[in-house]
Amino acid sequence: MTGKMMPNAAGNIAPGRSVKMNKIEHSIKDTILTYGYMEIFLPVYEYYYILKETTFNFKDENTIRFIDRNTGKSLVLRPDFTPQAARYFANYMADFTLPARVCYNGRVFRNVNLNKGVKSELLQVGVELYGDTKIDADTELLMLAKRAFANLYIEGCKYVFGHSAFTRRALELAGEKSTEYHKLLDAKNVASIKKLITGDSEPEKFLTYLPKAFGGLETIKQLIEMTAFDKELSEHISYIKDLFENLVELGFDSEDLVFDASESRGLDYYTGITFDVLHAEVGENLAGGGRYDNLTKNFGRDVPACGIVFNIEEIYSVDKSDIKLKEIEWLVVGRENFAKCEHLRDEGYSVFFAGDKSEKSELQKSYSFRNILS
Repeated sequence: MTGKMMPNAAGNIAPGRSVKMNKIEHSIKDTILTYGYMEIFLPVYEYYYILKETTFNFKDENTIRFIDRNTGKSLVLRPDFTPQAARYFANYMADFTLPARVCYNGRVFRNVNLNKGVKSELLQVGVELYGDTKIDADTELLMLAKRAFANLYIEGCKYVFGHSAFTRRALELAGEKSTEYHKLLDAKNVASIKKLITGDSEPEKFLTYLPKAFGGLETIKQLIEMTAFDKELSEHISYIKDLFENLVELGFDSEDLVFDASESRGLDYYTGITFDVLHAEVGENLAGGGRYDNLTKNFGRDVPACGIVFNIEEIYSVDKSDIKLKEIEWLVVGRENFAKCEHLRDEGYSVFFAGDKSEKSELQKSYSFRNILS
């Protein structure tokens, strides 16, 4: 049997890459802790039925499942941290004064399409903020993200927003055509939407404009004018305007903030804003999150919540820092020097021991040593 065999879509991380990924992960965690978040550790697997009812975009074909031999119940490797954190908060943080802040890190697992070259394991760091419905909570998440990327010296990020309640109300206005309209809106199919929505009323003009509404504050102001006929739509788009203005006042470049009025993912999961942090150099988002005020009630406690998760391997792709393997302070060779290794470690040095002196030259090709004892 070859030693290179491993499951499809799984991946190894080489030493040099792991050093840089650890640096990214620790930097983001350090930033998170400055905002008062408390770290929690969550299990790598959960009961299938719990995550099926509480995970965004949960699909059976995308999960990695197995059977608990003791109970016969179906288990699943976690595809998402957020439901786990919500379960933990609802069951174990009843005595905490709100708002409560938790953070976590680890891997999520998804059964992926092998033809797309996607890995089944994703390394993530994330936070959840419970008990605050105010705009300050959403603003905090975005400022945390901005600071995390600034601390990594990563520039060029774009923050693309949606608003699930805004989109749900738009679909209600489409009436009996809502299912077809939703499909076309998701595809941003302007031509087909014009054929589907043919009237000239204010709601119909709004519905035909929606797939083209992608931009910053000017686009948002135009939407505010167009939604004056509907109080609920006006409130939601005004919230986005207030959020953008908050962020610009706090240091965001207005050019980096984009509202996508046709964003329609997770309408039965998200309750307010959604956002992705994008970068031109990678195809997937560096981070993403939003508001899901109905999630914790699935676990017996009805508390509003919002959160963000950082995708470490995507961030690795845009991190230009030059990270090398850590230099080892001593290479000690020869079995007669074994005891000296322990003395050096007692003094706080890192030591690499090789019993065979003939290995010395080859080791120097693979590692960086500050001192050598042979």
